[in-house]
Amino acid sequence: MAQTEVKKNLKSEITSLLLVILFALSIRIFLIELFFVLTTSMQATILANDYIFSTKYSYGFSRYSIPFSPDLFKGRIFASVPERGDIIIMRPPHDMNTRYIKRLIGLPGEKIEIKKDVTYINDIPVERTKVGEYLDETNQEYIKYKETFPNGLSFYTYKLKELDGIAETGHSDFGPYIVPKGHFFFMGDNRDQSGDSRYQLGFVPFENLIAKAQFIFLSTKEIFWDEKLGILDQLARFWTWLSSVRFDRLFKSLYDIDK
Repeated sequence: MAQTEVKKNLKSEITSLLLVILFALSIRIFLIELFFVLTTSMQATILANDYIFSTKYSYGFSRYSIPFSPDLFKGRIFASVPERGDIIIMRPPHDMNTRYIKRLIGLPGEKIEIKKDVTYINDIPVERTKVGEYLDETNQEYIKYKETFPNGLSFYTYKLKELDGIAETGHSDFGPYIVPKGHFFFMGDNRDQSGDSRYQLGFVPFENLIAKAQFIFLSTKEIFWDEKLGILDQLARFWTWLSSVRFDRLFKSLYDIDK
């Protein structure tokens, strides 16, 4: 084969590879992304080691929609304001190297207050009813509540059983505060074990929102890749990981709580 033809084929292969990478990157930036959850702050709506299918276009796009968040532009383009109750992936203002996932509670300009675990929005309490108990995979006990927003969205929240009925400053009582313009107030569904807007997260700028969480794509009790283990040990535990799949959670909507 002539050298010219070899160079031509190599150029064609590189071009094809770059197009594939560009296509995959475009999907991740503009359409969908899988988000891996490490913490229990949204338990039991979302568990640790859940892979969450999210839509990137739901609120428009900011520089945080792009991997590594390059400072290409300010604000959002094609912006769409989120709705109360949305579960949102974001960049926390205090740690721009991390991504959080929380439930949207307060919109810009609203007065938020928590009194004895009941959330008040503009002095109106969010409907909250005890529906049972929940035992997690570590045998930690929670009281399970059903909360309903004025827009009709219902969801479950969880209170540590050992703290139920006990006034915990910061957990059970907060505010009142007014959500600043262009910012949002978030909380985790695991109300006693969430670093949310009541703590270090604070009010989150609209620009920091990345995507809307939609449903659970995959869920496992064991983490797939343990950085503490070598390659051979990783391969050896593959079947252990596979056998830990939580099949009852696959493709489960984060908003249809009755299924």
